[in-house]
Amino acid sequence: MVQFYFKRIIEKIKFNFVPVYDIQDNSIYGYKIIKDFTAVGFDDKEIMYQLAFEEDIFETLILKILEKSYQLAIEKGYGNKKLFFTIRLNYILDWGLFLERVHTIAHALKLSEEDLFFDIKGVKDWEKFYCEADNCNFNFKKIYKEDKNTPLNLNNINACNPELLELKDIDAFLVIREFLNENIKFIFKRNNNPDLTIEELKKLGFDYYYVNNSSKMKIEEDSENN
Repeated sequence: MVQFYFKRIIEKIKFNFVPVYDIQDNSIYGYKIIKDFTAVGFDDKEIMYQLAFEEDIFETLILKILEKSYQLAIEKGYGNKKLFFTIRLNYILDWGLFLERVHTIAHALKLSEEDLFFDIKGVKDWEKFYCEADNCNFNFKKIYKEDKNTPLNLNNINACNPELLELKDIDAFLVIREFLNENIKFIFKRNNNPDLTIEELKKLGFDYYYVNNSSKMKIEEDSENN
């Protein structure tokens, strides 16, 4: 019965592909893949993840969801763009084996590793993570996203060593920027401060931006960047 229910989740799950824009020319840099479980009765993803973990099916479930989202991205013509996907490793027992399976999926779908970004949640020991990740030979990219469960912590950011850093607090960004790896790029969710224009974000030093629901907020045309 449980197996059947999670099979239905995989069949019914919806995905929202939120465009991420390059701040220099307003071109589409990639897409954030937002998982939507409302069609199967889960408004809170964490409850479903916890249930899947307790039933010892979490890893299989997430791999199937990941594969389905990548397949849909390819069908939509997004396969040559950056793809952002959130993974909660606190529910994964063997990180290295899990990442190797993700690698296998990406390779089978002929997706470039350079285009795959993961917002990795639930890691407290980054040294252990890198030790296991290095063994699977999977050269994916990481995004460190500040949220209610992932506070802005300079030590954690440096330990994660992400390629992309997503911040909510502009003031905090201005304070910590000089202490970060100079190769880190910055991304901003414009819903957090819709009064900031693209030009202002560019002057602050941001590289990319997105709007979680573009129907509620106008995205400026290229003319603003001229």
